[in-house]
Amino acid sequence: MNAKILFLDDIFSPLFRKQFPSDQLIWDDNWISSLEQGLADSETKIGVCIEFIKSGDIDSCRELIEKEKPDLVLLDLFWPEDAQRKFGDRSRATDISIDAVKKIRASFPVLPVICYTVQPDRELMEEAYSAGATIFLEKVVMALPEIQSPLKYILFYLLRQMQSKAESGLK
Repeated sequence: MNAKILFLDDIFSPLFRKQFPSDQLIWDDNWISSLEQGLADSETKIGVCIEFIKSGDIDSCRELIEKEKPDLVLLDLFWPEDAQRKFGDRSRATDISIDAVKKIRASFPVLPVICYTVQPDRELMEEAYSAGATIFLEKVVMALPEIQSPLKYILFYLLRQMQSKAESGLK
């Protein structure tokens, strides 16, 4: 089975990358690399070949989904530079992503959306679920090898659900 994952994170955005010198981006770059490496062996472990489509353009999430037709969306919930640009207020960083989840859910009601952030709290998790998030994860832990294996099985489960819904819709 092949799976395409749209990976929406501000660390792929030029707006974010211009804000910090490269030595301060090492943690984020290592986090992404660790997650990609951890999921890379999914084909041998669970029979799913994963292709990542990376984007830092959250404003174009619907267009990206229409174009790329991902099987799943991984979405960072913290977009401070976009919030500064759009609202003039970095503290509204999660407003950007919660709005994106609502837009995704309105246009793509069954597309799994996995939301994550560094330090989630109950209020943010509730807001994400109310907006249409399928699952909520903590960003830091996703890079740990102990979490990547269960994450593979979560992805496999979500992909099987999508496949089952698609097949029953065809009948």
